[in-house]
Amino acid sequence: MVDRSYSARNKDCWLIEEASRNSAVREFTAVNGCESGSEPVWRELELRTGLRASVFEATLSQKLSFSYQKKNNFIDFGFFLEGTIVNNMHKTPLGPLRIVNFAGSGGLGFFREMAGVVETEDLGRTRIIHLHSSPELLRDLLAVDMDIIHEDLRGALEGRADHDFFLHHTMDPIVQSAANELFNGLVGGKCSRIYLEGKALELMGLQVMKLESSESVRSSGFSMQEIEQIRSIQQELKEKFDSPPTMAELSSSYMMSAPKIQAGFQELYGMTVFAFLKEYKLRKARVLFEDGNMNVSEVAWTLGYTNLSHFSAAFKKRYGVLPKKFLTSVRNRRNAVLA
Repeated sequence: MVDRSYSARNKDCWLIEEASRNSAVREFTAVNGCESGSEPVWRELELRTGLRASVFEATLSQKLSFSYQKKNNFIDFGFFLEGTIVNNMHKTPLGPLRIVNFAGSGGLGFFREMAGVVETEDLGRTRIIHLHSSPELLRDLLAVDMDIIHEDLRGALEGRADHDFFLHHTMDPIVQSAANELFNGLVGGKCSRIYLEGKALELMGLQVMKLESSESVRSSGFSMQEIEQIRSIQQELKEKFDSPPTMAELSSSYMMSAPKIQAGFQELYGMTVFAFLKEYKLRKARVLFEDGNMNVSEVAWTLGYTNLSHFSAAFKKRYGVLPKKFLTSVRNRRNAVLA
């Protein structure tokens, strides 16, 4: 059963059927599949004028569906932490859309009007965070970076005609970690408003950075084909992080010289291939500590480290604390939230 306690001031928590008349961002109707004692919970908080956070949380013993309609003119950032949700958007300015959101996926979109039906695919726990920002606030926050953000987002912020859009992607480990921290802060009810607002702005910034402008990429000096090759290499490294290919193997597979690959990573990601892989694994380690029940040795082995001392030293250098101490802190916070 989901804990409905929400102790901090100015936070609201409702069962999904109650949320419709209370939420500032969504209207819910036709809820099907709820059992008494396991109803989904909707939490919502205004962090500042023009910025709201909402949390959907459920522990399901049967599949759930409900209809919804958007209430406002905000830009939505989505972070899916657990479960699988299918969003059948039957009413948008772009026409009908069907989006499958799974744990680790994220989205950024703007629709002047939107209505649809949400269906859960998995039983068990589902956790989702949305951040809702007015275009005016986001435009002010991004004022000096407008030329490097994604062109669809820039169009929405500039108020162009037909500027509705939706961008779907997979979250990087650091984004997942930040999203989990915000979730725990919102649900636990023991964090200050400045912490929650700061964490929300961090998440929005990470999301915007991931969806960079294609014009800024094209001006890098690499052809679009080379850029796609570099991105494919990055994706392969993410998928095979525990046993990554060598530079020679990458060079042969993608028919690109090792120096060219290294230059591409420096241009697109600001680091070498080795540094990227190391950073990715350490971010993944943090997510595994925060989301799972592994001990330090299990996380190290999962990431492909064969020497526990090397893993501990790398983790401390990156985060300033030994992994065992970090894990203890995570579990203490988790227990405090559940208490």
